[in-house]
Amino acid sequence: MAEIHVMVVEDDPMVMEITCGYIQSIPGFSIAARAGSGSDALRQLARCKVELLILDIYMPVMNGVELLRECRSRGIDADAIFLTAAKDKQMIDRALKLGAVDYLIKPFGYDRFKATLETYRHRYQCLHEQHREATQEEVDQLLGGGKSDHGQIQKGLHEKTLDYVRECVRSCESDLISPEDLMQQLAISKSTARRYLDYLASIGEVVLQIEYGTVGRPTYRYRRLR
Repeated sequence: MAEIHVMVVEDDPMVMEITCGYIQSIPGFSIAARAGSGSDALRQLARCKVELLILDIYMPVMNGVELLRECRSRGIDADAIFLTAAKDKQMIDRALKLGAVDYLIKPFGYDRFKATLETYRHRYQCLHEQHREATQEEVDQLLGGGKSDHGQIQKGLHEKTLDYVRECVRSCESDLISPEDLMQQLAISKSTARRYLDYLASIGEVVLQIEYGTVGRPTYRYRRLR
């Protein structure tokens, strides 16, 4: 899978450098452009390919939400993640209605930012795989659904097995674990192992990483969140 091209729109030079440094440390992403204002961002979007916008809200002349609205009116359908100090719920509501896929309130930590981008990368890869129809489970995972109420786990899963899976994830020497690893450790089928790992991904305990080789099917690995 090709890298995801990112434009960062931020009027504070220090925050710009920190944000770009974070992005460049996470595999699968590259900085396509940097903009210090909404008008600058629109000029660059007219000539460069961008899949993801990282937006501040508090900027002079045109704030981040107004910029995203203008992008939509011009047919620019890049996804957007807001990194902002704006906490007003009406502002958050407007951002989400314009299609923001996440909203981080400053100050935020690197781990939270990394989890956001890794979750977005999984979403992007799932939606852009060729010749593949989605399952309901995948749609539920992408939309954050498929979770039971009152602390009950997903139908078809067993609490004791889930505890064993969680323990395997916690005790794994690497931050990454695969369905094949669980097969060997718990003597369960690959499909069962993946179902439990997908459930942990859907509730935010791990992040799915899809690795593409030159031939064959992609490899599914799950990164635990510390």
